[in-house]
Amino acid sequence: QWDEARAVLREGLRLRRDSVLVANNLAWLLATAPVAQVRDGDEAVRVAEVLRELTGEGPNILDTLAAAYAEAGRFAEAVSTARRALDLSVSAERSELAEQIRARLALYGAGQAYREEP
Repeated sequence: QWDEARAVLREGLRLRRDSVLVANNLAWLLATAPVAQVRDGDEAVRVAEVLRELTGEGPNILDTLAAAYAEAGRFAEAVSTARRALDLSVSAERSELAEQIRARLALYGAGQAYREEP
């Protein structure tokens, strides 16, 4: 149902261009889906970069952008963006998010993209 989820999120974003939640979920899905044909790193980067421009640099948005950069093969940008997301999550005392970002940061540093569990 990954294809269906992608279609629903794309349609949701078309209908609600201002929805941070829909845009972030679409970018995350495009970057991290366990099914290769659902992923699209370039589109994930486009959506996540627009989202960052509209909302600023929150840790969740930057985490998504880092995952998108990694999926697009832009690992240096993924690492630097994930580091910024980590710093912000630590500052906000969001320890669970910080631990998740640390794990993804290790992947990006090794030249690997993050994948959600099927």
